Amino acid sequence: MCGSIQTSRTARKGAAVEILIKNSTAYKIFCREADAGRLAHAYMLSFEDGANLREALKIFALKYFSTAAEERCGGQIMREVYPDCKIYPEPGKKFNAEAAVALIEDSAMRPTVGEKKLYIISSFEDCSPIVQNKLLKVIEEPPAGVGFILGATTLSPVLSTILSRVRLLEIAPFTQQQIFEALERRQPGRELNRLAAESCGGVFGDAVALAAGQFSEIHAAAAEILSATDAAKAGALSLKYADTKLKKPVIAEIQRLCYRAARTSVCGGADSEEKKIAAAWSLPALIKGAEIYGGALRDIKFNAYYSALLYGAMLSMIEENTRWQKL
Repeated sequence: MCGSIQTSRTARKGAAVEILIKNSTAYKIFCREADAGRLAHAYMLSFEDGANLREALKIFALKYFSTAAEERCGGQIMREVYPDCKIYPEPGKKFNAEAAVALIEDSAMRPTVGEKKLYIISSFEDCSPIVQNKLLKVIEEPPAGVGFILGATTLSPVLSTILSRVRLLEIAPFTQQQIFEALERRQPGRELNRLAAESCGGVFGDAVALAAGQFSEIHAAAAEILSATDAAKAGALSLKYADTKLKKPVIAEIQRLCYRAARTSVCGGADSEEKKIAAAWSLPALIKGAEIYGGALRDIKFNAYYSALLYGAMLSMIEENTRWQKL
């Protein structure tokens, strides 16, 4: 009985991710190119959701081989045992120089089953420049029948020489409604599904973590950051939260709190925390703050220094508040 319940939960989780991926523009473009027989030899999939990046890459692999998860070949791809679809890094390992050399050597061998081979490298942003340079030639000019799909949560660590040799596809952040519907498919009626969808910054994996109980932690961090109305405290808090694992949700929750505090400032409200935030900031600063942190959400994938990004947003909002206080 327990086994069947676990299987059902896993199926719901997989279905939720699959629907999101297959509705993305990036996947539709890939499908059009595959159906037209115009697949590039190498793709880079930019997808911020580290928790689901590997799963997304396998969904693209199914299309590459014109199969489905329910079919024998597709099932093997999803279980990562199909001989002509190698997925890196291996569980518990990093994709290092030794693994890169092994991949290059393997790519020179003929496919085992069909007429083509696919190499998938997930979390490509973790590959060192040395490893990326080792792969450069094989990515640019792979052997006949060999393709690559690389996946990265951020493109800032990826060498420009790599990016210039791949077809870039980006899965944009999902809308709040898309995330909410996916969470409902996964676990219907869960109390935090709506709040998680609003505060995840469009990243489904983060929404799952928030809905599972991490929302209160993110909310507390966002509220504390909004308590910084001077540069000194802003500096201290930007360092305090520099290594938070759910970076984007913290910024998304700050933006949400700015909007809610602005509404409280105008319309009133019973939430004491929102009243406290509204009392600490001028209404124009709260409205500007929502805009500032919205920009930070867009910039985060291009900025490797989260502390600096956070500090810059905090200072901009403080400066706006000071300007209005002087009027």
